[in-house]
Amino acid sequence: MPQLPSRRSPLKPVFEQNRLPPLQTLQTFSIVAETGSFTAAATELNLSQSAVSRQIQHLEHYFGCSLFERHTRKVVITEQGAAIMPIVNGLLVSLRNSFEATRTKSRSLTIRMPPTFARRWLLPRLPELQSRHEDLNITIDTAWFARPTFTVGDIDLLITYGNGHWPGMDVFLLLPEKLTPMCSPAVAETLGAPATLENLSSCVLLHSNPRQSDWTLWLQAEGAYDFRAARNQIFDTQDFAMTAAASGYGVTMGDLYLAKQDLQNGELVTPFPRIIDSGYGYYALYPARTETRRKVADLVEWLTEARPVGEQ
Repeated sequence: MPQLPSRRSPLKPVFEQNRLPPLQTLQTFSIVAETGSFTAAATELNLSQSAVSRQIQHLEHYFGCSLFERHTRKVVITEQGAAIMPIVNGLLVSLRNSFEATRTKSRSLTIRMPPTFARRWLLPRLPELQSRHEDLNITIDTAWFARPTFTVGDIDLLITYGNGHWPGMDVFLLLPEKLTPMCSPAVAETLGAPATLENLSSCVLLHSNPRQSDWTLWLQAEGAYDFRAARNQIFDTQDFAMTAAASGYGVTMGDLYLAKQDLQNGELVTPFPRIIDSGYGYYALYPARTETRRKVADLVEWLTEARPVGEQ
């Protein structure tokens, strides 16, 4: 008699060429992850709890890993499940938008951009875009680390940081990067009047990239090649670094355009007069194809007009 496999046997993925898991299982996975409960998900989906459990098991069999840890009163998403979740949710959002656009005759575009750019530049201007193009539904995707394909179900336009060189793409500059140290008014007082590099060296320098290239560029312009700070703190976005600076934690190298609102309301100040142009900036790009140009034309026109005066 053949031996039955142990229930503890590791799952093996069952990927098959051109075969995807059923859409219903992906929706069920998303709702279970959101609710943390098979029972709550079953109620929301109008299914039995056993049906929800079977769909999750089917998806786990497909991916070859456990997506949830089962406990008596709740389920907790695993590390593998957390890695899959943004992909699944992105797919569901894209499908929902596509179906809605078909039903209402509206237009849908997906734009990917860094979180800092989305929060500090686009979001304050989004109402104006929507009032101008009421039939245009914009999905904002901040998975800046994901490589775009610009295919069906992917993004339509990418806003990214760089030097403007992307062969095969239509590219235009949105914001040039203009950098200068920024901090709270209280920290600025400790830097002196006028601020000095000697006083700056006793502060915490806040960075938005591990290479600290922005600070290096500015300090070299000041002739401070041997500068050493008391401490360095690294964040993964410029938004976090500027928020920390505004709270009084230290001094960050901030972009004048992205920090405009904080500078206007006085949460941030610029204690040093030197402003440098890094040679980089935020660019919008999309495939240089006729059908893509036609699809994003209204958005591109609005983005072009929304650029700072002098960058038109």
